[in-house]
Parts: sequence; structure tokens; C-alpha cells
Amino acid sequence: VAVAAKKKFLLHQMDISIAFLNRKLLENVYMRQPEGFVQSGQENLVCKLRKSIYGLKQAPRCWNHELDQHLKSLQLTQSHSDPCIYTARDGRLIVAVYVDDIIIAAERESDLNCMKKGISERFSAKDMGELRHFLGLVVDQKEDGVWVGQPAYTRRVLERLNMSDCKSVSTPVVPPGVQDDQVTFMDDTRKYQAAIGSLLYLAVWTRPDICYAVNSAAKHCAKPTNAHWTGVKQILRYLQGTVNYRLYYPHGVKSSVVGYSDSDWAGDISDRKSTSGYIFLVNGTAVSWRSQKQKSVALSTAEAEYMALSSAAQEAIWMMRLLGELEDCPMDSMTMLEDNQACISKTENPQHHGRAKHIAIRFHFVRDLVAKGVLKLQYCKSEDMIADYLTKGSNIFVKCRK
Repeated sequence: VAVAAKKKFLLHQMDISIAFLNRKLLENVYMRQPEGFVQSGQENLVCKLRKSIYGLKQAPRCWNHELDQHLKSLQLTQSHSDPCIYTARDGRLIVAVYVDDIIIAAERESDLNCMKKGISERFSAKDMGELRHFLGLVVDQKEDGVWVGQPAYTRRVLERLNMSDCKSVSTPVVPPGVQDDQVTFMDDTRKYQAAIGSLLYLAVWTRPDICYAVNSAAKHCAKPTNAHWTGVKQILRYLQGTVNYRLYYPHGVKSSVVGYSDSDWAGDISDRKSTSGYIFLVNGTAVSWRSQKQKSVALSTAEAEYMALSSAAQEAIWMMRLLGELEDCPMDSMTMLEDNQACISKTENPQHHGRAKHIAIRFHFVRDLVAKGVLKLQYCKSEDMIADYLTKGSNIFVKCRK
């Protein structure tokens, strides 16, 4: 969607009917006769399936193989970075597939109609017109750009958890000193787990602003206490005041992709592990983000930042490859913003080896990328580090969110 908005492409969608019934089976699969089909004296017979049906383990793979072959016959090229994305050779057409739901982005209406016709000739497909609703997302296409959000889903979550009339708050993280020190376990653990599942769906898709808070709460799904439930309600109260917040991808903006990497240090008081966070912007708007506790304990802030940067670098490599395919223009390098000078020094100056030799080899991956010029690190002031709210309950939360 970000690339399509940048190029001012038309965005439409299609839905394939009875998708799993389109592929002949390559294996011998037998099925018990359905109820009402069995004839007297033939109870011992079974049905041999010629085509896949819903319920078979092979069905999704069979359908994907059939659709893949057909799209390639329409002169589309499958992405090496994401096998669910196909592009035309000239970069003027993008097709994104999720099982039987298809998004088509095209520069010209003639190319769009040609692709729709090619798909409909082979499969029973519904032309859904302009992209508006997709996998729970609401897509609002305007003259100046595209808005993507989940306001209806957010309201349903609040109603389901009886929080639709709660008072709103300005941050999804409970301020220090507000938590209940008494450890009283919740009676209804399933309620807590259901709430976390619903919030994770929001955090992953369109709400990076609640990503850190939700991940922190998700660590306690096994045995949540009333204090943990207070933290979940804090997130819900924040959502109450930000129901209509969405991601905005402007039309025609020529800015390149940029990444931000950040970390706290020993933020988890139970095991003293740090939290890594990164966010990547295309045309100034988030397209990829992550907040995750690190696997090992860092001995300093610089080490924690270095380990977080290694994780962000892996995502940067994938982003470069994917965007290079989507825009039909290979990317040679990417800019990453980092707010720790010692971390940047570790990537550029090997003489610090004595202080970093205990760090696992996998984290030195980023040093090699910097040496080759693939990753270009730039220092960023802490107050301008927008990935800050993915690693802690930041004091500059509102500024980061903008």
C-alpha cells in the first residue's frame, strides 16, 4: 500500500470463490462416504478424491500452487523476498495474495482490467472494486493519500471487554508507582489471554504505538495478576481515546525508506534483559516495526543498543530486497538512525574488539554490513528517536507517535 501510494497506483481487490476446489490432487486420498450418500450394500466402499476439498491438509498448498502457476502464466514475476507478492516486469503492476484474497495495484486502469480478466477467466472470482476492507483492515483511499486502520475492530474489542464507556488516558503504559504491589492472581485467566490476543492483532497490523505495552503484558499470560490486568485496562483506556488513529501513506512522496533502532537497558526487573525496538518508514509512515525482549543480558547500554541494531539490520536487508523488487529498482544501501554513539563506534571501529569479544558472533553481522556500505548509520538525538516508544514507557511518547 505504501509503494502504491507513492506511485499513485490504483488499488483494487478480488476474492476467489471456492478456492480450494480448483486443484487436482497428486496424491491418492480416500474419504469415508458422506452421510446420506451411502447406499445399501455399499457401506464398505470409500470415495477416492480427484480434487482437493476444504478440510484436507494438502488443500492450502494445492490452491497456492494452482494460483502461482496461473499468475506466472499472466507474465507476472514472483517476488524472491515475499512469495505472496507478484510484480510485472516493468514495475507498473503489483499483485499481493493472501490465500484467496487478492490486492491489485496498477498504474493504468487498462492494466488493472487486464489482470482482473486474466484471473476471472481461470477462477470463479468476485471483483470487489476499490480496496476498502481487507483482512479486518479499513482502507480509505483519498485524493492525497491512503489511510489504513482498524477503528471498527478496536470498538468491538472495547465492547467485548466491557470497556466501551471507560475514560481515556494519554499513554498505554501504566505510569511508575501506579501498579498494585500485592500479588493477587486473576480468577479468569482466559479473559486476560483473550484480551492479549485481540490487542496483539492490533499491535501487529496498524498500531505500533501499543506494541511495547502489549508485548509487556503478554509475558504474563500464564499467571496474570490483578496488577497485570490493570496494565491491560490501561491499554484499552488508551485505545478508547485513539480509536480512529490510522496510518497515512501520502501520494507522490519521493522520500526513501529509513529505519530507526533503539533499546532500553535491563528494563525487565525479573531477569534484567533489555528490549529491542525498530521501526521502518516508507514515505514518512511506518510499514514495519517490532518490540522484543533480547535473548541474553547486556552488560551496558551500548551492548543492548548493538544487539538491537543487529536485529534491525536483518529487517533492513529484507526491506531493501522487497522494495527493490516492488519498485523495479535495486537498493544498494539503507540509512539507519541510532541514538547511541558508543554503539555506532562499535560498528565502525574494530579496535573496540577487547570490550566486545564476549558478544555473540551473530550480533557482529551489523559490523560487516557497515563495512560494505550496505547499512549507513547516522546519529539521532534521543528526543528524535521515534523507536523509543517500542522499548519503554517513553516520556516523549506523543512526539514519537506523530
